[in-house]
Amino acid sequence: MCCLCQPELSDDELKIFESDEYLRSSLTREHIDGRRTAKPTTIKLQGRWGACFFLKNRRCSINEIKPRFCRQFPIHIHMMKRVQLNVNLSCRGVNDKGGSLKSYGRSLLQSIPEERLQNYLAESKRVSKEFETRCSKAGIFQSAERIRSVATQLLPILSEQDGIGKILGFADQEPVIRDASEDEIASLIDATAPPNDLNRMAKQSNYDQFELEEVARLPVYVDEELMWNIFQSKDGRINCMVLEENGFLELRKSLDMNEADLLPLDSSAIEEFSNYARTLIGRDQFLGYASHVCHTHEYKHDLLTVYLGVLGTQLLDLWWRASLLGRVFDQSEIDAWLALEGIRAFDMDCLDAPTIGSLI
Repeated sequence: MCCLCQPELSDDELKIFESDEYLRSSLTREHIDGRRTAKPTTIKLQGRWGACFFLKNRRCSINEIKPRFCRQFPIHIHMMKRVQLNVNLSCRGVNDKGGSLKSYGRSLLQSIPEERLQNYLAESKRVSKEFETRCSKAGIFQSAERIRSVATQLLPILSEQDGIGKILGFADQEPVIRDASEDEIASLIDATAPPNDLNRMAKQSNYDQFELEEVARLPVYVDEELMWNIFQSKDGRINCMVLEENGFLELRKSLDMNEADLLPLDSSAIEEFSNYARTLIGRDQFLGYASHVCHTHEYKHDLLTVYLGVLGTQLLDLWWRASLLGRVFDQSEIDAWLALEGIRAFDMDCLDAPTIGSLI
């Protein structure tokens, strides 16, 4: 997965790359997010959207000097009021036997100059404080501790077949729940009917997300054979394509969007989704994403309500992503295995969502 990401080089790394003719030939001004820098600061991808310039037969040809951007994967360093390390669950290797990710994360932090780390943290704290002040002035502020406590209280509801729908239905009502107790909120949500159009909501949201011409920005799923699968929506269809190192695309399967309904979840899949919800609740990056959504909505809704709506939407998108894989694999129901594959296909996008705070 990491070798499909475009590494951006630090000033020190640029000096090394610029001093060698071969390394220098890999540099480009063109970034896959559409930016064009004044001088080359990032590494080319093969065939515009294939693997990193230095990947040869699935092996890094500059492994000894590869950039920190690459060495950091699959850990994302996020800062808001603190430094938090998140594991990218889209990486297939994180559950295999090997060294401790916690130890590896500590070594990554130690490799960053202390002054730089403190500067990033100070700026992130400033932005976070500014956001909280705006929420307080709008009368919608909720502390991170209360938000997480309420969301955790809802995990038993998410362990039910219609739990995701109940949370979405509740958030759509835009309730004012500032002073309600955790038990009251849980009871209100449990009594809420799921929306009748969950399928339509899921398909519309994801069709739009996949409707991009720039292949390098499309969702990627690494399957058990370590093949890169790219999904793109076009003309009412979802196309699943296999991506080669050189950027060549081969169609694997094409589905009519009308066929891409949510598949039923068995009890083991519901448990995996609930576990993933617990992971999201623990992530500062996810709290920052909900805060970003609150900001874009101009502080009109209670922060806790926004958070629950974002949580429900993310889980619905995960459900649809797992269902899409089920169609590719000819499965009619989502079990634990398919739920975990859905998480692998989804988590990268979740971690890439805009957030209040800094990612380094």
